[in-house]
Amino acid sequence: MKVQSMYLKSSLLILAAITLFSCKKEDNNTPQQPKLDAKSLNAYVAKLPSVKQREPFKERVVSSNTARTAALLDDYMPIAATKYYEQAKEYENQLLYADNEEAFFPGAMFKAKSVVDGTYNTIFAPRKPYTISVSLTGDKTSTTIKEAKLSAARDAISELLNKNFNAPPANITYDSYEVHDEQHLKVALGANYEGAINKVKGSVGFKYDTEKTRYIVKIEQVFYTIDVDQPEKPSDFFSDNFDYQNALGNEKPIYISSIKYGRVLLLGIESSLSKLEVESKINASFLSGKATVEAEAAYNELRKKSTITGRVYGGNAKLAGESIGDFAAIRKFLQEGATLGKDNLGVPLSYRMRELGSNQIFKTVIYSKYQKNNVGAIDNKKLDFDILAKRDNLVDKFNNKKRTLHYVINRTDEKGVTTRSSKLTYDHYYYAIRQRMVDFKKGESINIDVLIQQDKGGKIELTFPLPSFDDLVRAVMKKNEGHLYDLDKGADHGLRLRDTSGQYYLTIGIQNQKIR
Repeated sequence: MKVQSMYLKSSLLILAAITLFSCKKEDNNTPQQPKLDAKSLNAYVAKLPSVKQREPFKERVVSSNTARTAALLDDYMPIAATKYYEQAKEYENQLLYADNEEAFFPGAMFKAKSVVDGTYNTIFAPRKPYTISVSLTGDKTSTTIKEAKLSAARDAISELLNKNFNAPPANITYDSYEVHDEQHLKVALGANYEGAINKVKGSVGFKYDTEKTRYIVKIEQVFYTIDVDQPEKPSDFFSDNFDYQNALGNEKPIYISSIKYGRVLLLGIESSLSKLEVESKINASFLSGKATVEAEAAYNELRKKSTITGRVYGGNAKLAGESIGDFAAIRKFLQEGATLGKDNLGVPLSYRMRELGSNQIFKTVIYSKYQKNNVGAIDNKKLDFDILAKRDNLVDKFNNKKRTLHYVINRTDEKGVTTRSSKLTYDHYYYAIRQRMVDFKKGESINIDVLIQQDKGGKIELTFPLPSFDDLVRAVMKKNEGHLYDLDKGADHGLRLRDTSGQYYLTIGIQNQKIR
């Protein structure tokens, strides 16, 4: 019995050893993912060219249909001439305005050509964990996205935002854009992604079959940004070996390096007023930065001859997705929910991209060909008028009055040659300046440079562009009598100009106008 028992134990031990050896052998035969050849990958990306884009250029005429005239009794009424224009504009940040776009998250990577054409084809490859951080202050501001997938990115961002952060007021910007037709919309807004363009189209509801002045007003409140730590080398983004020559494409890939989060109010304005009149009322109402009685009055004047529609994206449940039409709703937007909170985290507003390998900011060139309807044959006309400026009519975006030291009026001809006036200062009786402009014609532009005294010492020069020749002439043609902008009757009768920085406003008068 003892011999049999010993024999049985020996047999079991031998069987166990054989089984263990077989398992190890099977484990050794299991194919393993080959390690990433970082050196070869980095060398390959370094040799890839940047994606080619068209060169940016300013708006220019492509073609036009000659204006016609229709007889009306003994008079002739001008019929609109259709002109086609094109423009290619460079943008560093692009609009997104979405919270459900699966391709867009910090660290997402795309083939470069697809970014240029707006399709955004995602690059799928084995990725290393990477670090993101938030622009808020407080608890630890960074975390790790374990895998370059939307779900992992959402988990990491949610974990990050659940920490204790100081919640500063939103960074608010006010902008307006003229829109000529549906094709012009994307270059006016700076949106190359089709989803963002369609969202804006649905919000403003423009109808392009009638001759109207169309503007989009954007009031954006940015709560924070989520940023990706830039990789020192392309291989820092990848974990295992893969067919990178096929996956990355023939140009340096593009990745999302930063996304702004917050909320935005988009308003579409379709008006029978001229561009000049619409701009003036927009500047006095939406872009004044305050929901004052004066701002409401300017808005109501605009609304009398305009259709205004809009929508809020992001923010708390009270306002998110709400339709906006009257000034009370705009005031509510400005006053409520302008601060980050647990129930007010914001949505992705815009994104910035960088090129893999160089980490340079990728600026997308957006091209558009569009048409404008030019009412009346005004190309050969000339305009004379007075520019009137008075004391206390230059303010910052918070409506604080600024002390002006002198004015210089710059007139640039169609060849780009600029003529500057002398330094103009207020007279001691009317505290005003007046400058006569003669033979202002097509292709020329006028800017007013103003030197102001800053509150904490020092001086700064501001530049205020006047409306274009076309817009001024059309406004004068509509004016039956009196001054075009009669500043002598008060600032609310003047023309409100915005400086090139968007931070200051100057109200001027345009008087004694005459078309020749």
